[in-house]
Parts: sequence; C-alpha cells; structure tokens
Amino acid sequence: MSSGACPPRAPRPYARGVAAWGARVVRVPAAMAGLAAIGVFLWTAVRRVGYPYGLEWLEGNSLVEVGRLLAGRPLYSAPTIDYVPDGYPPLYFVVAAGPAGLLGMSYLPLRLVSLLATLSCFALLTRLVQRETGDLAAGVAAAGLYAATYFATGTWFDLARVDSLFLAFSLAGLYAARWMRRPRGAVAAGLLLAAAFLTKQNALAEAAAIIAVLLFGAARRLALITAGTFVLLVGLTTLLWGAASRGWYVFYVFRLLGEHPFEHAAWAGFWIWYLFPVMGVALGAALLAAGRVSPVLAVGCLALVVEGYAGLLHAGGAANNMLPVFAVVALLAGVAMGGAPTGWRGAMAGVLVLAQIVFLAATTFAPGRTVPTAADRRVGDGLLAWLRGFGGPVAVFSDPGLAVIAGLPAVAHRGAVYDIVRGTSRTAQASLARDVDRAVAERRFAAIVVEQPVDLEGFPSGLARAYRRCPGTLLAGVPRQLFRPVAGPRVRPSALWLPVDRGSCAAAFDRLARDIRS
Repeated sequence: MSSGACPPRAPRPYARGVAAWGARVVRVPAAMAGLAAIGVFLWTAVRRVGYPYGLEWLEGNSLVEVGRLLAGRPLYSAPTIDYVPDGYPPLYFVVAAGPAGLLGMSYLPLRLVSLLATLSCFALLTRLVQRETGDLAAGVAAAGLYAATYFATGTWFDLARVDSLFLAFSLAGLYAARWMRRPRGAVAAGLLLAAAFLTKQNALAEAAAIIAVLLFGAARRLALITAGTFVLLVGLTTLLWGAASRGWYVFYVFRLLGEHPFEHAAWAGFWIWYLFPVMGVALGAALLAAGRVSPVLAVGCLALVVEGYAGLLHAGGAANNMLPVFAVVALLAGVAMGGAPTGWRGAMAGVLVLAQIVFLAATTFAPGRTVPTAADRRVGDGLLAWLRGFGGPVAVFSDPGLAVIAGLPAVAHRGAVYDIVRGTSRTAQASLARDVDRAVAERRFAAIVVEQPVDLEGFPSGLARAYRRCPGTLLAGVPRQLFRPVAGPRVRPSALWLPVDRGSCAAAFDRLARDIRS
C-alpha cells in the first residue's frame, strides 16, 4: 500500500437517491407554478388584444407603419412632419400586414402577431430545456418563469411592437444552431437568425457569436452554410430596401441607433433596476447551469444578454430590452433543474425557480390594472368622433394611431421624431425641420392635440403666430385614471392648439364633452 492521501469517497447511493428524489419532487410544483403564470398571461392578453386604442404610447407608430405597407407607401423615407419610421428593420411590419389586410386596420392583428410570438417563446424555452436535459417538467418551469416576468416588464409581451417576434426568431435560431446535423438544418439556422435580425437589428450579436463558435468546432462546414444563408438574406434585403428607399433604409436600420447617446445610469441600472429586483433569485439557479450547457447554447445566451444590455444603454432604452435577458435566465435555470443525475444542484435550482415565480406573482401580478375598461373605450370613442369633427387633419404627435383609427392622415410619432432630433445626421434633421416649418406656415392641421410638452419641441418659434393654444385642459372632466396607456408613459390628450384664423376653443371643448357623453 503506497502512502499518501486517501481517494475521495464516492457519494453514498442513499444520498444520491435522496437528492434525485428531491429534485424530482420540486420540479413538479415549479412546473405547475409556471403553467399558472402562463395562464395568467394568456388571460390578460386575450382580454385586451382587441382593445381599439393604444396600450402603450409607441404602439401608434407600429399601426402607422403597417398602414403604409398596406397602402403601398414606402416604409423608409426622409423624415417629415407626416411620418418618421421607427428605427427597425421591416419584418415585424411585413408579418403584421398579412393579418391586418384580412382583419382590417386596427391594433388587433399587430397584437395577435406578438401574442403568437410570445406563445412560441414559451414553446421554444420548453423544448430547448427538454432537449438539453431530457426533462419536460424543467422545460415547462423555465417557460413559466419567463411568463412570470410579464408584469415586471410592463406587460410588453403582447404589445404591437417588434420585441416578442424578435425574441421568438432568436430562440428558434438558437435551437436550430444547437441541434443542426445536416445542411438543411444549417440553412434553417441561418434563415431564423436572419429573420431575428430583420425584426430587430440587435440580433446581429447573437448571429455573429453563434457562427463564430461553430466555425471553431467540429461543424465547420455547417457553420459556413449558416453564415452564408444569414449574409445572403440580410445582404439582399439591405440591397433591395436600400435601393428602393434611396438609402434611408440603411440610415434608419444601421446608422440611427449609433448616433444616440448612452444612458450612463443604465450601466448600473441594468442590474439594480431590472435584473436583480426581477430575476435575482432565479439568477442563482441559472448560475448552477455552469458547465452543463453546450458552447453554442452558452455563447447564444451570452449574446442575447449583451443585446439586451446594449439596448438598455441607449438613451430611451426601457424594460422591453430585458426580454431576451429574462428569457436567458429562465432557460439556464431550467437546464440547471433538469437532466440526470440532477442531485442537489437540480433540487436547489428547482427551489429557486419556484421561489422566483411565487415572488413575482405576489409582488408584480396585476391583471386588473393592465386591462382597459369599458369606460376607457367610451372615452376613446368620444375622442375619435371629436377628431373627425374638425373636418381636416389633426396632429396627435404622441399617438398618431388615433388619427389612423379615425380615418384621418397620420403624423410623425413624437418618439420617432426625437430619435432624429437627438441624432447627428444633418440631412435627416434638415429634412424634418423644413417640413415642420412648411406645415406651420401653411396651417396644414385643423388642430394640434398635445399629450406632453415635448410634443412641440423642434417646432419653429413662429408656431404661436400660426396657432394659438386654447385655455383649459382636455379631458378635464374625465377621471384621471381613464384613457391612459397601461404600459409605458401614462399620457393622454391634455392641450389643444387651433389655427389663429379659424375655429373656436370654447366650441371645441364643448363638442369634446358632448362626444364623450354620447
């Protein structure tokens, strides 16, 4: 017998059995809690998907962009007072235009796309964890954990915005790249990653990271196919849309975000405003997955976190940028829960996931406050009748969707205008300023409805010579909580400007009161 340290003892079979039993026991309630969270999301989303007015103040520009596609008008063009696109690629708007062409111009088809994309995210998270670990319950718990962040993210999942479709394509591309074995799988991965980019350009980080790690692995030939598919689709789209828009597509999609300043407080805010308060407990479970995920899955998850962090750092970044981050935490926590042998690591991850879902349910779930009421609809219906009664174009810069629903010409959304104003492109700024000056001089609008003072930033000093602000506050007789977005800035019409040579302020206010009562 040689001298030296004794070999480590193997874990006793009894201890292994207890740990495995504990992991199995905790996965079931975690999965059930996850299903409950998914159910609450569905119950909330279905109740508000058909609400005819904006749930969030930026939804209006999505409606405008889908309307332009259906009308055959360019999606990307020089900024004017009538239209400035959001700085996103076109795929969400193209996809939403399909059901909008069948169901009519409203928020319903746009929100349906986001709702179906969110359900796809749940399914993909479940399948990713199940395929990685062989455990369905862990996959359901991961999907439910992500669903539990719905209210903490400002109920962004089902809004008429690009984010949920972007995340669905990103997760699908990650799954395809992780499990591709043949050339057709590599093509599918390239197509899905390109679709994610063409929905929201942040996806470039994920595509680059996944392709890079594949190129250094055994699947080098498949990686080249994935890369070629991605580059071909993104390149052709850029070439065609760029040529059709005379270069404005390239400006909005590739240049505009880079011109914006950073929100320095968000460096720490990412952690202390969002990640730790919302998913701090589950983050512990996600860390338990260290060493248990493939390189492709690891770099894909890291890239999604970087995409969310980078989006939040830009001035104007908000909770929607955290969706991919929360999905990654849920995915990795599910991987830590599942698989065999799970041992105490799996049991601990399950306890943390269950605790996180329960915590979010207790502290953030508020379905009643995120579904507009019949009273909100009545106020909105009265506003539509009032806008139509002006007999000409009415500018509502914080909610151009109101004009679209009323059948009136839309105007540029204040959020998109601000992107131009805070940028550095003199060409874009000059184009916008010229058209604003022209519209004011021509008294192009029968009325200007203001929701927040910044709506009129960038207007010429001569505005007061062409328009007068009416005394009083719009909707003053309407309860303060009614007809406000349930997500994002809670603004509503507050001030009215009329041309100096026509229209009566008193008559306009009286007509609004009658239209809301009727």
